[in-house]
Amino acid sequence: MLPAEVHYSPIEQWQQFGLQHLVVLGIALIGCVNLLVFRSELRGRRVDVWLVGAMLTVHLAWIAAALGSGFAEAGDLLPLYTCDASIAAGIVWCWWKPRWLGQVIFYWAFLGGVVTLLLPDTFGYALPHFAVVYTLLFHILLLLFGLSVWAVEGVPPTWRSLVPLVLVTSALVPPSLVANAAFGSDYMFVSRNPGGIFTFLNDFDGWVRVVVNLASAFALGMAGLLMWFAMDMLLRGPRRVEVPNAYDSVHLRRPRRMLAAIACERRSSSSRGRRSNLSG
Repeated sequence: MLPAEVHYSPIEQWQQFGLQHLVVLGIALIGCVNLLVFRSELRGRRVDVWLVGAMLTVHLAWIAAALGSGFAEAGDLLPLYTCDASIAAGIVWCWWKPRWLGQVIFYWAFLGGVVTLLLPDTFGYALPHFAVVYTLLFHILLLLFGLSVWAVEGVPPTWRSLVPLVLVTSALVPPSLVANAAFGSDYMFVSRNPGGIFTFLNDFDGWVRVVVNLASAFALGMAGLLMWFAMDMLLRGPRRVEVPNAYDSVHLRRPRRMLAAIACERRSSSSRGRRSNLSG
């Protein structure tokens, strides 16, 4: 996040890829590997619900701590970044599980989680400052949530998934522009000069800034899709077996109808065979 009125540390305490950072990355890596290794055992255990609940709890605790301590203002804490919006998207996903939303969530969670954990904005503070705890813990949960939607729930990567990604992400821009004008913030990185990997946006202003931002987001989404295809191939193998995946088995009835029809056909064939034996 890049809030407008957050009180940054007067002395830079956070060390990029220092001991604290490496320990956090190790914890995140262990969690991700375990989720992928035990994905079959986790199916049907509502892992996505637990992760969304944990994300919501951590986010509410962050808001309470930030407002209570005067660390940030209310206008800085609106859910208009894709990482924060993933909570609302996750709640909808846990209730209805539309595949297109699962694909959007994977992009937001995987890309947002990886980028933030590798290049976190800790406001200059180091652990155990509550802002650093929130930033790192929330994005670890976010990354695990995105991986669970893919590996546990079985939402696959498809080229068409870029369409809802662009549409849903673009829908966050208009309210972000309004909020940025009202509070001086930089939701969706479309209003003021960001830092980190988004520094190149500083060369653009106005509607050109918005277009370049969306084009950059699309390029990042394309890179994420290619990585998703690569991970999916490594996880499931280059050859796909002609059976429904976990998502289809859980959320579609067609496989059950097919199995029922096959069983009915076998019973009919067996019955015809017995009648022919009796007549003979």
